[in-house]
Amino acid sequence: MAGRQTAESWLGTPVPDGPGMDGHEACIRAMTACLGSAILTPVIAVPALLTAFSWPQAIAGALSAAALPIAIAGVLASTGSPGIAGRLAVFASAIALGALAVLSGGLASPFLPLLALIPLEAAIQSRRLSGLGIGVLDAVTALLGVAAFATILPADPAPEGGALATGLCFALYALVRGLVLSLDTAPAAQPQAAPQMEPQTAGHMDLLDGLPGLITRHDCRGDVTAIAGADRSDFIRRVGDCSGKGFVSRIHVADRIAFLDAFDRLRRGETRQQVEIRFESLGPSAQFVHAAIALTAEQGPDGSFAGVLAQTRDISAEVEGRLRAHSATEDAETANAAKTRFLAAVSHELRTPLNAIIGFSDILAHEYFGAFENDRQREYVGLIHQSGEHLLSLVNTMLDMSKIESGRYEVFVEPFAVGEVIDSCDAMLRLQATTRGVTLTRRLARGLGEITADRRAMHQILINLVGNAIKFTEPGGVINVDASIEDGRFRLVVSDTGIGIPAEKLARIGEPFLQAQNGLARHYEGTGLGLSLVRGLVDLHGGAFRIASAEGEGTVVTIELPADGSGANRQDCAMDQDAALVFPPVLPRPARKELNNRNEDHVETARSA
Repeated sequence: MAGRQTAESWLGTPVPDGPGMDGHEACIRAMTACLGSAILTPVIAVPALLTAFSWPQAIAGALSAAALPIAIAGVLASTGSPGIAGRLAVFASAIALGALAVLSGGLASPFLPLLALIPLEAAIQSRRLSGLGIGVLDAVTALLGVAAFATILPADPAPEGGALATGLCFALYALVRGLVLSLDTAPAAQPQAAPQMEPQTAGHMDLLDGLPGLITRHDCRGDVTAIAGADRSDFIRRVGDCSGKGFVSRIHVADRIAFLDAFDRLRRGETRQQVEIRFESLGPSAQFVHAAIALTAEQGPDGSFAGVLAQTRDISAEVEGRLRAHSATEDAETANAAKTRFLAAVSHELRTPLNAIIGFSDILAHEYFGAFENDRQREYVGLIHQSGEHLLSLVNTMLDMSKIESGRYEVFVEPFAVGEVIDSCDAMLRLQATTRGVTLTRRLARGLGEITADRRAMHQILINLVGNAIKFTEPGGVINVDASIEDGRFRLVVSDTGIGIPAEKLARIGEPFLQAQNGLARHYEGTGLGLSLVRGLVDLHGGAFRIASAEGEGTVVTIELPADGSGANRQDCAMDQDAALVFPPVLPRPARKELNNRNEDHVETARSA
């Protein structure tokens, strides 16, 4: 069995049930004979050569003789033709015996009579009359070569004990040939390429052949005893013979441990196992065949472990799809990270000149260095200041969105009076509402006290919601801000009587850059980041965001979040890329107030610069 498996590894495995199976079997027999001869030749040659040569010469000659069948095996593996390999082996043997005769006395050499065995061996191997003729021709050619060398070069004296050497060689040949003939007449072993099911399961052969994949039955040791399945031929063509130990030996070395571990779990009492492995592929198109194997334990009559029934499916296409999806995900994540870094860098670079534009335009607007000559100059300066403020607000919003998406937005929770934040928002936006002709009202529940949240984030939420309501409400409309605390949750409702949101866009509200009006002809400015930023900030607080709207009837936005700050996503990150200090996620009120004052002083210093 070991010699046959070695021969198969040299020759490869043909397509089962296809043409050339008999020729392949002949190649296996010839290859097995060559590999066996490589082992037997030195054992036979050493005793014979010692009768005529010294120990070193005898060993060197034996090793040279052993190289001959290995060379013939290489020719057989490359050509796949036992006929060519056999004729070459007969010719090479005749030449080798002729060379041995030249070195040991020429025409008087005791090894020269061995040339008579060449036709006999050729006739036995080929079992044809033509083989006998080829053997006679090769022997005569070798004899003529010995005679030619004897006339050209002085012949060495024949070694002593020549008759002993000749008799020993003939006796060893007769012994080996008799042993080989006895093995050839022994009952042939059953072919292993496609073992049949056991008798008690033979009735299920048609059913198993209809199942997809490769079905294999393994005994307690893991050897395959039967093969079935609709894809049996395709598997064996791509992977090789899976009978006996061939199944495990064709699994990739790195995956054998996983398969054997699953097999051992079944042996220890589990009923089913699933494992993904790789087979070494025989085809040139791919290095591996990826397969998923479902293993089911079988029990004997006494309930003991009797073997395993395995169903092997080819999942190469699925694995390739997984790899493509993983690669696409990595590319998307890389692109998103690059986008976030770009937004952060651009926002940081834009804020520096914007601060200068806003600061200097504010100074000019107050006419600190002289009055304007006409009202148009004052109007232009006001427009510059207003545009700068709008652009700075946009840059800050984009930066906050990039931080939220990348998970770098810091939530600093602290107790504060939510009414103060609502009052501050009302003071900032009331002039804008009045200018637009919109009524801004607020209703705070009685006893509304403190909540624990990020004060700056809550301020941004109010500014964005109320600012959006003002922007999309026509003159004469009303905007209400309601706040209350119920069952430990802070509830904020911002409602308006504005243009509303179309039904087809309502489900996508909160996505970045989504706007109620698209196209160049839209009447309302903005980037569509306001509600997306609000939703992100609410999520960081563990809250809920709901919106109800109808086109032409207004919009109601409801926000709920834990009043005690228990749902806040606190992060230990720096406030900004160029910040030198890392602040703790929760600050006491005095420290937080000091920090706010320090930030306001920093902004005033930048503006005055």
